[in-house]
Amino acid sequence: MKKKSLLLTLVILTFSVLTAQQNVNDQKVLTLQKAMEIALDKNYTVKQAQNNMESAQTGVTAAYGNFLPTVSLGSSWSGGEQYVNGVPLGSSNVRSFSPGLSARMTLFDGFNNTATLSRAVSTSASSEFILTRTRQSLVYRIQSDYYEVLRTEKLVKVADETVKYDVKQLDRVKETARLGSSSIVNVYQQQAQLGLDEALLVQARNNYDIAKANLLADISVEVSEDYIIADPSIPEEIDKTELDRIAELSKDFPSLTRGALDKRYDYLSAREQYNATEADVTSARSGYLPQISASLGYGWNGRTVLESPTTPYASEFSNFSDNRSYNWSLSFSLPLFSGFQTNNIVQSRLVAKKNAEEGLRDTERRIQVDVKNSLLLMQASLKSYEAAVNSLQLQNQNLKINQEKYNVGSGTILDLLLAQNNYNTALSNKINSVYQYFKAKSALELSLGRIKDTVIQ
Repeated sequence: MKKKSLLLTLVILTFSVLTAQQNVNDQKVLTLQKAMEIALDKNYTVKQAQNNMESAQTGVTAAYGNFLPTVSLGSSWSGGEQYVNGVPLGSSNVRSFSPGLSARMTLFDGFNNTATLSRAVSTSASSEFILTRTRQSLVYRIQSDYYEVLRTEKLVKVADETVKYDVKQLDRVKETARLGSSSIVNVYQQQAQLGLDEALLVQARNNYDIAKANLLADISVEVSEDYIIADPSIPEEIDKTELDRIAELSKDFPSLTRGALDKRYDYLSAREQYNATEADVTSARSGYLPQISASLGYGWNGRTVLESPTTPYASEFSNFSDNRSYNWSLSFSLPLFSGFQTNNIVQSRLVAKKNAEEGLRDTERRIQVDVKNSLLLMQASLKSYEAAVNSLQLQNQNLKINQEKYNVGSGTILDLLLAQNNYNTALSNKINSVYQYFKAKSALELSLGRIKDTVIQ
C-alpha cells in the first residue's frame, strides 16, 4: 500500500513539473529589441506616416508628368439617312469612321511646372523625414515603457523580500515574547509593520501589472497575452565612466545642438516644408507670365454612301486610310488682367512662406531646449544614482548593526524596524535611479536625433 502511495505521489509530482514547464514554454519572452520590432511593425501612427509618404511619392511622379506631352486617341463612327415627306433623299445613307491621334505639350508656363516639381520633391522628402521621426519617437516610448516594467518588477521583488523578512522577524519576536525575553508590544509592532509591508507589496504588484499592460498596448499586441518581460542585455548597474562621458558632452553644447539640427528629422522635415512654400510662391507668380504650348494631330477618315437600296453595300472601314490629315499649332497667351486674383494668390503664398519660416525657427529653438533639458536630466540621474549607491551601502551597514544589537538585547524593535525601512527605501531609490538613467539616456538620444529604430537603420 505504501509503495502504491509513493508511486502515485511521484506521478503527481512529475505531472506537476511537466505542466509547470509547459506553461513556462507557452509564455513568450519579450526582449526590448523584440518589443521595438513588433511596435514598429504594428503601430498605427507609423503605418499612417508610411501611407502619407507613399502618397507624397506619387505626387513627384505626377509633377514629372507636367514636362511630358499629353497624348490622346479618339475615333467616331456615324451613319444616318435623310427623309423628306417620308421619301428618302438620294445619296443620304452615309456611313463614316474617323480615328485620330493628338498630342499637346506645354513649352512654357511661367515656371509653374518646375515649381510644382520642386514642391512635390520637398513634400515627399518631408513626409519621409516625418516617418523616420515617428519611428524614432515610438522607439523612445517603447524603451521608456520597457524600463518602467523592469523597474516595477524589481520593486515587487524588494517588497516581496521585505514581507518574507517581516514574517521571519514576527516568528522570532513571538518566540522571544513567549519565553519572556521581550514584551508583547514588540509582537504588535512587528505585526503592524508586516501589515504595512503587505499593503506595499500589493501596490507594487499593481504598479507592475499596469506598466506591463501599457507596454503591451504600445507595441500593439493583446494585453491579455502572456509575456515574460526579460532582457539580459540591459545592465542592472551604471558604468562609472558614464559620468565622464556626460561631463564631456556638456562642455560643447553649441556643437551638440548643431549636430542635432543635422540629424533631427523633425527639423529636416520643417526645412523641406519651408522649401515647398518657396516653390508655391514661384508657382503663384507664374500667373503673371506668358503661357506657350504646342499641339500636333493626325487623323484618318473613311466614308461610304449608299446610293439606293439596291446598291451593293460598301464598308467605310475599307477606305478610311486613303483619307488622311494632320495639323499642328503653336499657341501663346499672356494674362493682362485677372481681377486681382493672381495678386491675391501670390500674397497668400508669401504669408504661408513667412509662417513656415517662423515654424522652422521655432523648431530650432525647441531642439536646443530639448538637448539642454536632456543633458540636465542625464546629469541629475547620474548624481542620483551615485547618492543612492552610497546611501544603500550606509543603510545596509546600519541594518546589520541594529540587527546585531537587537539579537543581543541591546537594541529595540523600533530601532530595527526603522533601520529596515531605511534600507528598503535606499534599495528602492537605487533601483529607481538606475532606470531613471536609462530613460534619460534614451531621451538624450532622441533629442540629438541619434536614437535608432530597429528595422530601418
